Amino acid sequence: MIPRILATDSAEPSGVGRMMLTLAAALPRGSVRLLFPDHALGRALVTEAVGQGVIAAVVAEGGWHRAFAHAPLINIHAGIGWEGHGLCAIARAAGAVVVRTEHLPWLLTDPGQIAAYAAALADTDAVITVSEGSERTWRSVLSAMRPNLPLTAIANGIAPPVPADGDDAGGLLCVARLTPQKNHRVLLAAMARLPGNVRLRLAGTGPEEAAIRRRIARLGLNAELLGHRDDIPALMAGADVLVLPSAFEGLPLVVLEAMALGCPVVATRIGGVVEALGEDHPWLVPPGDRRALAAALADALGKPEDRARVAAHQRQRFADRFTAARMAAETERLFHRLQKTRTQSMTTRLGFIGAGGIAHRHFGVLEQMEDVAITAIADPDTPRAEDAGKRFGAAVFADHAAMLEAAELDAVFICVPPFAHGEIERACITRGLPFFVEKPLSLDLTLAEEIAAEVEAAGLVTAVGYHWRYLDTVDAARAELARNPAHLMTGFWLDQTPPPQWWWREDGSGGQVVEQATHIIDLARFLAGDVTEVYGIAASRRREDFYGLDVPTATTATLRFAGGAIANLSATCILRWNHRIGLHVFADALALEITDHDIMVDVGRGRPVRRAEGDPVWRQDRDFIDAVQGRENRIRCPYAEALQTHRVALAISKSAASGAPVKMEVLRSNPQPFFRAAAS
Repeated sequence: MIPRILATDSAEPSGVGRMMLTLAAALPRGSVRLLFPDHALGRALVTEAVGQGVIAAVVAEGGWHRAFAHAPLINIHAGIGWEGHGLCAIARAAGAVVVRTEHLPWLLTDPGQIAAYAAALADTDAVITVSEGSERTWRSVLSAMRPNLPLTAIANGIAPPVPADGDDAGGLLCVARLTPQKNHRVLLAAMARLPGNVRLRLAGTGPEEAAIRRRIARLGLNAELLGHRDDIPALMAGADVLVLPSAFEGLPLVVLEAMALGCPVVATRIGGVVEALGEDHPWLVPPGDRRALAAALADALGKPEDRARVAAHQRQRFADRFTAARMAAETERLFHRLQKTRTQSMTTRLGFIGAGGIAHRHFGVLEQMEDVAITAIADPDTPRAEDAGKRFGAAVFADHAAMLEAAELDAVFICVPPFAHGEIERACITRGLPFFVEKPLSLDLTLAEEIAAEVEAAGLVTAVGYHWRYLDTVDAARAELARNPAHLMTGFWLDQTPPPQWWWREDGSGGQVVEQATHIIDLARFLAGDVTEVYGIAASRRREDFYGLDVPTATTATLRFAGGAIANLSATCILRWNHRIGLHVFADALALEITDHDIMVDVGRGRPVRRAEGDPVWRQDRDFIDAVQGRENRIRCPYAEALQTHRVALAISKSAASGAPVKMEVLRSNPQPFFRAAAS
């Protein structure tokens, strides 16, 4: 099972991170993964999570796309309403169910921030608030922005803290970040109205620390700043009262800890605090009212019998309503319901035409996607089709026409040899079926151009299997070359002869450049723009163990690009092993070496190599499925784009056969624009 993800991009995920860790620890082991930004607090939370058996990691800037890949559901936790927007967009691009958890009530007032939040809701499937009080503030906002967006209050919960022996210090304890939200100024003003023997201890750190120290000294208060503490249960055991004077809260964990440990609470009458303690709690005061706070503190400190009664009531209320187990159960039910709804409402029914090796590459990817079902498979090789049909419980057909006539499909994958294209694509176009087609498009350029025109006229979603475009290393190369364009490129496809006999014949595969090295041509176009001129030379050598082989056994070609770059491509199938496949790119003081599994970037300070991360075929297939489902179309190579690459491959073969250069139609001098997924 691929774990769901709980993630935050908060720069200071103190309470948020603690809540995420509590939830992850209470959910079924291994069912979720925690992700935090790569900073000191994030690393500390990961260390703590791993110690509790929770899967967790930090994510460096720019690494969220890879971190989110394949996750079925991603729960973004926002400490305040301007956080998490970028993560929601990346999660949506990854194809996940996207859930936002809002840890505070609605607080945004800036028009720009409100507009940004409204825009981010397009990438969200549901919103969770951590208290019913917070839910009321969000409901009025979301009803205007996205009226039908599911909104659910799941009250925070915690694992019962382990009781500890206190130090019998008595007095007041405040556990809170030293920030304006927590209203320490009001608390200190209230302390000034209490007898001098009342002691206050403040646990926590934050930007208000220096100002709080000065105010304590100026007022002459019996107060001590304890800094960050890991022994909160012991501090609560030694205190008479926990005080929390916050201006606003979601549902504060420190109040739940005090309830569980039997430490009476004096707090402000706000949102989740009232929800936690109950409307009948005797020591709730208006936020910002120092006189009312002082009176409540004096009352609580002066009535030990009432404190004992309140403590017992708090313990029972915690056990009934605010355990981590209850929170996890409610969250799990919501996650399950959202994923089930997605699966039922957005399951894309796929038909496969062709069940050979490349189809199996897609099978392995698509079966990971919960919103995809392979329901029909057509292949004239009956045993092969039946084996694939058993794997997915799919209907099996001997030809594409029978499959398209009988099966109810949302899209089709076309995985057939080069010579078999044409009728299949046209049958899909006639039925209005989006299709993904494996390269090359056809051996007949005129046919491919006609299909491209028919696809455009029909407005169909299409994609072609140039998966190198989806390598994260290629994204990195594009980023380099956007600032420093390519000047010279050298491509290689130096390999063995594939076993299918149709591949050995010109009228079956079109040759190695058309059937294999087309990936390198497409990569060069993706990095440097369109080709204006091609000159190819080919050579053939007889091979006794490949009877009937008539494709060139070696080809070299020179390409000129509209942007000014030139390139050389070398291909051979005479080897008995895979020797080298890739593209070398040279720009001003920059050399790149790109393969389908790594990249080397040389700027004169060594030759560091970085492995590619993630599965480009998964990304490619996910983009196609998302577009079919009506989401954002991020397909990097639709049929019309693939046709430009195919023209270059066929031009190389034409030039090699005629001995003359081939001029190409110029469409653009630069690579196609960066896609959001590629640029992020």
